Amino acid sequence: LRRTAAWFMLLGLLMGELGAVWDREWHFYVGRDQFWTPPHTLIYLSVTGAGLIALAVVLADTVRYYKGTRGVDDASTVRIFKVFHAPLGFIIAGFGALQTLAAAPLDNYWHNLYGIDVALWAPFHMMGVTGGIIGTLGMAYVFASEAAIEREAGLPYYRLLGLSWLEWGALCILAGLMNFTLIGFLQFPVATFGLLQIPTYPLALAASGALALIGAVRLTHRPGVALLTVLLLLLHTVLEELFVPWAIRTAVIQQGMSYRIPGSIPYFNVVDALLPLIFIVSALIVDGVAFWRQQHQYKLSGSTRGVWLLGIVITLPQLLIAPCLLLSSWDLPRVFLEQKGVAIPPDLKLQAALIAVPVILAVGVGGALMGANFGDIWRWNKR
Repeated sequence: LRRTAAWFMLLGLLMGELGAVWDREWHFYVGRDQFWTPPHTLIYLSVTGAGLIALAVVLADTVRYYKGTRGVDDASTVRIFKVFHAPLGFIIAGFGALQTLAAAPLDNYWHNLYGIDVALWAPFHMMGVTGGIIGTLGMAYVFASEAAIEREAGLPYYRLLGLSWLEWGALCILAGLMNFTLIGFLQFPVATFGLLQIPTYPLALAASGALALIGAVRLTHRPGVALLTVLLLLLHTVLEELFVPWAIRTAVIQQGMSYRIPGSIPYFNVVDALLPLIFIVSALIVDGVAFWRQQHQYKLSGSTRGVWLLGIVITLPQLLIAPCLLLSSWDLPRVFLEQKGVAIPPDLKLQAALIAVPVILAVGVGGALMGANFGDIWRWNKR
């Protein structure tokens, strides 16, 4: 029951991510003339489905717990509200879905008050996004706990590239978590201080990348899974770019709508599809460190000593690759100082780097520490 539910929830996550990317592009190319646009419909159907699945598992496992069903006990469930007993992941995922659904009518009310095209970072957009992140972490717990139970049982099971299907599911979830960051890429708030512009999107990149890549290795104890996670993310973004522009063009034709900007028609965007390449060098570093530790008989979990340094090392390539991919330039200060028609003095470029880079590296360290701790929990937790 749990594993079947987990795979259906993963499908819901993938559909929800697709809907989120579709919604972002729909706002840009078409606008938002009503709440029930096609991407909104896909998002909320996916979230509702995932929430109902989580609720069904909680109720079913509660009944099975009180019946004394084998395998449904205090070792594999947690108690909530002093009545219900269910795996922790389904509970977290259920609350995440509930938060996202609760944000929907509030978001619609906000749009009615302040306009149909307010920024991505409107309060109830953020409420929905936060619920999505909570739900995604809950699904990671679901797959990880079932994988831990499977490993402890000692029974033979099919492996692909050394990973069980449940571990592959967990990697898909972590790739989805990173994809949530890319959905809002370059739409993060920009702090402006005179000529100095500091975008905040590198903070989310550093945190999500470090958490997911290090967490993947700690979860599976397999060097190479960080790269696999990035490749799964790349598969996500390529498929989204293949579908979303076509879906928008088709909907505009069928519904007789017009584009916000005449002549601005969506097509496959290579840069958006290749955004996961920002993480490719970081993934290779994480896998390289894991391989070295494995070859020298060091554990891949347990200790967080030195993780802070790994967080710094894997964040630096992202700072170099991001401007190259986005601006076709290795000029990092240009990312922080881009203002058309304004000559930026060299000392201000240095100031921009001295202010922004340490903050981004610190966030990368935080993401690495979270990834190490989450990964260890996911490796051993069976509840």
